[in-house]
Amino acid sequence: MTQINLREISYLIFILIIGSLGTRCVAPNEELRGTPNKAYPKDYVHPLTEISLEKVFKENRGLKVLEENATTVHDYYRGAVQEMEEGEKLMKESKWEEARIHLGISNKFLLVVLKYLSDDEARRNIYGDQVIIFLPSLLIADNDLKLMSVYKGLRNDDKVAVAKGDGEYYLAESLKTVKTEWANQIKKGFEDELPKK
Repeated sequence: MTQINLREISYLIFILIIGSLGTRCVAPNEELRGTPNKAYPKDYVHPLTEISLEKVFKENRGLKVLEENATTVHDYYRGAVQEMEEGEKLMKESKWEEARIHLGISNKFLLVVLKYLSDDEARRNIYGDQVIIFLPSLLIADNDLKLMSVYKGLRNDDKVAVAKGDGEYYLAESLKTVKTEWANQIKKGFEDELPKK
């Protein structure tokens, strides 16, 4: 009888050891991602050190996304950011027409994104443990602010007014869900572009 009890006790100890090892392997989602999934207060304004255009560019660099190869919303978002970065480089070289084309393609990609995911998010988990800054409406507003400069360079005042109107609309849409210093800079940019009296 002592052999049976000893055998049962040893099985019980073995099961407890294996069970405790298994529970130590489980970690909360935040720990697995490496960044906590924060809940921000409603009026929290994300600083530029946390969310900026350069950070968005950096997150989306890599293999170039072409429209014919885009299959997911994230592909369109990444392609939009890549086109935007190219447009910005061309603006610095005063290549207005080429910049206009790239910024226009960027906005076209972002409109596809907004068709499926209409809200901006400070952090969006796109798959696995990959979390990105996801601000399609704010990116359109930023593109439109840049397009205003491009159209001024091309001496097309009618398009300047259209870009301003579109940009202000998408800026307001972005601010409904996420507040950032970057959005405040874009808002100031639109205000600075008001006609001088």
